[in-house]
Order: sequence, then structure tokens, then C-alpha cells
Amino acid sequence: MTFTEEFAQALRHQRMLMKHRPDRLRVRALIYLVWLVGFGFLFAIINGVQSGRLGSANWWRGDLPGHMLVSLCVTVCFFIGFRGFERLAPQRWLDMITGWRDWRSGAFFSTLSVTCSLTGVVIGFAAVDRIWQQEGMLSRLLAKPGFWAQFLAISVIVTVIIGLRYRARWKQEMLQARVTEAQLKLLQGQIEPHFLFNTLANVQSLIDFDPERAKRMLERFTDYLRASLGQLRGESTTLAQEFAMLEAYLALMQLRMGERLRVQLMLPPELAGIELPPLLVQPLVENAIHHGLEPKIAGGEVRVTACREGGALIVDVEDDGQGLDAPKRRAGNGMALGNIRARLTARWGPTATLELQPREGGGTRSRIRIPSAA
Repeated sequence: MTFTEEFAQALRHQRMLMKHRPDRLRVRALIYLVWLVGFGFLFAIINGVQSGRLGSANWWRGDLPGHMLVSLCVTVCFFIGFRGFERLAPQRWLDMITGWRDWRSGAFFSTLSVTCSLTGVVIGFAAVDRIWQQEGMLSRLLAKPGFWAQFLAISVIVTVIIGLRYRARWKQEMLQARVTEAQLKLLQGQIEPHFLFNTLANVQSLIDFDPERAKRMLERFTDYLRASLGQLRGESTTLAQEFAMLEAYLALMQLRMGERLRVQLMLPPELAGIELPPLLVQPLVENAIHHGLEPKIAGGEVRVTACREGGALIVDVEDDGQGLDAPKRRAGNGMALGNIRARLTARWGPTATLELQPREGGGTRSRIRIPSAA
């Protein structure tokens, strides 16, 4: 990643509430420095135009350094205010605020921004009073109606800009959600016939020499179709329905792989009714079997679990197969994983994630984390 891309990513992260920032400290410091210098110059120029001192020696020696000091205090207040809130607030609060898709998001960020700005301005002018020995400057400034009119106008402009930005982002997310759902249906339309023909071919090959096993495979395949077709036609499903489909799918895979495939499914009853987009977990199970377990002579175990962690829903798909570093049986373009990530972001925002991790003891863990799922 180039520095420009890293800087742009850090800027995007500045619009999110995170307890742990993934960006390097020097990149974040550069963002704050740009804000500090930019706002310092802007307000020094505005004040210089109003007073008629713009470009004069007094402007360079007094007004510009003074506004830079005020801008520094405002920047520090922003850092303390937002980072303090992120560190002290429970994770469920951060997830809830990030998940807002209406006026509440703009109201929250506008209120916190205006509060930090006012605090920084008051502290900054108090520091200007002390350093430049301009006794009473702060009290005279706060007594001027013009100061409050300017501050109110700037606050309204900032609030409108924040509201428009979030509105544009929500529209983009809704559009991305529609595109992602269309991609999913296209992908599923490509996968289902292949899976259907392979299963029927397996049934046909078993009819002559193992009719009992062929019968069981056909029964499991019917169970899978019954569980999956209803989900494909809907906008959402529940964890209980998703696990029922996984159970039918894995039972079918067990008939094909025999004792080489072992399965564990763990869904607490209190999480069964949580809604989520359909076919969110099954592609991860398919990857675990196809890339992790089928290439191993001894096979292995697939374990799917759901739990609550800090208010968020965690769904883990684990296997004790070849692991992330093993060569893939066929080259993939990552469309299924990218599709899952896009659908998570479109529905719950950037704090909903999919991570692939090496599993302790060997194998792979695919972890879906959904904030404030209910």
C-alpha cells in the first residue's frame, strides 16, 4: 500500500468510531497536522480581512501565531473528545452509533464536534491572553455578539456538511447492497447447477452397487433443497434457518466423504432468531471442506459456532485442515469472500467484518463479526 492510499484509508477511518486504530501513528499525526495548519490559516485570514491587517507585520507576528495556537487547542480537544469517548464508551455503544442510518448520526457527530470546537476556542484564547499578555481579551471576545454569530454560522455549516456527507454515504451503501445482492444471485445461479449435477451424478453411480447409500444421499439432498430454496427467495433469514441448511449440507457431504468428515454445529437457543442475509455462512463451510479437508487423506472436522462477545454476534467456521498457507486445489478469485464482506458492510457498516485466521493447532478459522445484531 502506497503512502497516499494509507493516508486515504486513515481519513476514512477518521469517520468511524474504533477502540483500536489500525493506522500508523505518523499517518494519523499528519492528518491532525493538516487540520491544525489549515484551520489556523483559514481563520487567521478571515480575521485579517475583517481587521484590515492581513499581510501586515502585526498579522504575521500576532494574529497568525495566535490563531495557530487556538487551532492547536481545538485539534487537541477534538482528539481528546473523540478518542476519550471511543476508549471509555462500551463497544455496544460504538456499534450502535456506527449502525445509525438516520438523523441521529449527524446529530451525534455535530454535537460532539461543536462541543470540542467551543472548548478548544475558549482554551486557545485564554492561552493567547496569557502568552501575549492581552488581559481581558477572552472575556471581551466572548461578550461580542459577532463572535457567537460567527461560531453559530460555522457550526451550522459544519452540521450541514456532515449531514450531507452521511446522507451520500448511506445512499452509496444502499446502492452497493443492491449490486452485491445481484452479484450473489448471479454467483448462486452459477454454483447451484454445478452442485446439483454433481450430487445427482453421485446418486446415480451409487444406485447399482449401494442403493441404500444412494437413497440416504437423495434424502439428504432433498433436505438441503428444502432448507435452501426458501432462503434464496428472501431478503433475510435467521441463524436457526442458516444452521438448518448447514446441517443438511454437511450431512450430504458426510455421505460423500464418509468417516473422513466430522461435524460440530453449536447454536445457543437465544441466538436462533437473529436475522442476517441468506447464504452468509455456507460459502465459508464449503471453503473449509474443499480447500481444507478434502485434500487431506485423513479428512478432519468442521466446527460452526455462534456466540455473543461484547454485544456483537460472532459466527466462527473452523476446520483442522491444511491451513491458509497450503496450495489451493484450484485458483479462486475471492469473489465469495469479497461478496460476504460487501454484504456485511452494506447492512451493518464497516464494523461488521469477515476475517480469516490461522487456527491454533492447525487449520483455519473464518470469523464473522456483526455489531449489535438482534
